[in-house]
Amino acid sequence: MIKFFSKNLRSDRLVLKHLVPNIQNAKMIYDVLKNEKTAHYKYEHLVQKNILPQSLNETLRMMKQYEDWAKNNGTVFYIFYQNKFIGVRRLFYFKEINTLKFASVWLVFSARKKGFAQESFCLLENIAFNKLKANRITRVNVTQNKDSEVLARNLGFHLDGISRQSANIDGKFYDLMFWSKLHTEYTKEAKTKK
Repeated sequence: MIKFFSKNLRSDRLVLKHLVPNIQNAKMIYDVLKNEKTAHYKYEHLVQKNILPQSLNETLRMMKQYEDWAKNNGTVFYIFYQNKFIGVRRLFYFKEINTLKFASVWLVFSARKKGFAQESFCLLENIAFNKLKANRITRVNVTQNKDSEVLARNLGFHLDGISRQSANIDGKFYDLMFWSKLHTEYTKEAKTKK
């Protein structure tokens, strides 16, 4: 676990929490996700096959899987707004290249287009560059996910390139966009905002 990401974090509107994968926490998440529609999660297959668990046990299994993926060099945050679960954000730190990779973020449908993804990202970006002293942060999205592309551009990311037909989602191939932001770019942004 990354030292600076091992505790719960707060932004203006959000709380990013670490949740133990247990039946109580799984129930809290499942009570929200059981009312969601699969069509609203078409690009999340990059994270796992079905982002919407069909039962309490599947929700618990999903939480355990997230923890397993993150146990060596990452962390999982569950995003809360007004004490209600609204999404998940996962990230990984690669010490040898001093890079923080934002592996995924997904929000429930009712929490989208409200700036929550950007707000959670800015909070973590600040910690990555100012506390962790990361040299670089990265993110990836499929080209069809225009919201993710707009978010990356609005946050000042540089498009490193497009890997053609490198993601297979339900038997259909998609191009992936690879983005990065360097510590020097973040510092320059911070100076121009003052």
